[in-house]
Amino acid sequence: MAQKSKSFVIPSTRAQVSQPSIILAFDWFDERLYRGVFNYAKEKGWHMSPYLLSDRFVPKGWPGDGAITCYGQSLADFIDHLTIPTVDVTIEKMPRSVPRVVVDNQKIGEMAAEHYLTRGYTHFAYYSWAEVTVNKVRRDSFFQSLKNRGVPADHLYEIKQTPDELIGDWHKHEEDIFTKLSQLPRPLAVFAGQDNLGATLIEICVRNGIHVPEEVAVMGVDNIELLCESAIVPLSSIRTNLTEVGYRAAEQLDRLMRGEIDNSEPVKKVSPHSVVRRQSTDVLAVTHPAVVSAIRFIRENFGQPITIEDICDYTKLSKRGLEKAFQTHLGRSPASELRRLRIQNAKRLLTETEDKIEFIAVSCGYSNSSNLSCAFKKDTGMSPRGYRNKYQMLDQHAGRR
Repeated sequence: MAQKSKSFVIPSTRAQVSQPSIILAFDWFDERLYRGVFNYAKEKGWHMSPYLLSDRFVPKGWPGDGAITCYGQSLADFIDHLTIPTVDVTIEKMPRSVPRVVVDNQKIGEMAAEHYLTRGYTHFAYYSWAEVTVNKVRRDSFFQSLKNRGVPADHLYEIKQTPDELIGDWHKHEEDIFTKLSQLPRPLAVFAGQDNLGATLIEICVRNGIHVPEEVAVMGVDNIELLCESAIVPLSSIRTNLTEVGYRAAEQLDRLMRGEIDNSEPVKKVSPHSVVRRQSTDVLAVTHPAVVSAIRFIRENFGQPITIEDICDYTKLSKRGLEKAFQTHLGRSPASELRRLRIQNAKRLLTETEDKIEFIAVSCGYSNSSNLSCAFKKDTGMSPRGYRNKYQMLDQHAGRR
């Protein structure tokens, strides 16, 4: 129930108590953001106010010490009138400056572009909802990343969300998006700025006889597992480290309340974690039969000590012919693809298991840990052990494990 701003005003002075009292004022809900904040609060002994977690009411005169906000229309009036230290987790425009901790939307766009480029796509689209500010940033980053990799501008398309006056009518909404999609070339790689857009696009495709991912591949953002996994074709999505965002926002609020930073503090960005691959992008947009065959062989056997000669034997191509075909149709060499998959799997095993590095090296097709370390450092600038320590530490702080 909406309240007048005067009912929401929280005084900046209060009697001293042993536990700082913190309120969360979020325009939208994601348990992972809340969990990150609560993990930090538990470490510091903060009291988390129950107000606004279940409704839109805060008693007049509630004595708060700090607030973490997710700025948006439904709570803008309340947030605008806060008189206590505040940290926000959005990129939305606010009438005043506060410290912010946000997902790195630039890197999200870059990650989506790289995911599709490695699958050989040459035509790309962004499914956009203009009213959502982050959609614009992710779209611009996605398109710019593709242009930087040599994709011509006329191979980039935007599928704009159905107008507001039609979106409430499913049949008109479906017809509008299907019409826009039908005008685009295939195979087409679509990046949807939000998981709900991606799931909707998959449904429209399937209901109209468009094969996902063979004709249209679809990827979303935020990796909302129930939504992604319940889609007609399970939706690939970018895991955005929302628990880490919540934890770091609480950390910034702690610094703000202690006077270590002020409201002019630069925005703190949290990098996305990875692409969670599901069926909606599990395909290669490569037409050369030998390259398709080679990629399939590499993906099925990268954990074995295979060589380029093994790939040549499998495809019946000469080494020179295989190299040329890969560069023409995939933009990189067979050795680069083999190394990319091995390093990608090593990263997963380093962060998701406690396996010894020697075992991980062998599991990824390397003869020993020294060879893995050399390739890993060349790719990431870090040793496998350093990478594990960094990302497992973040996981432990943010409570994702």
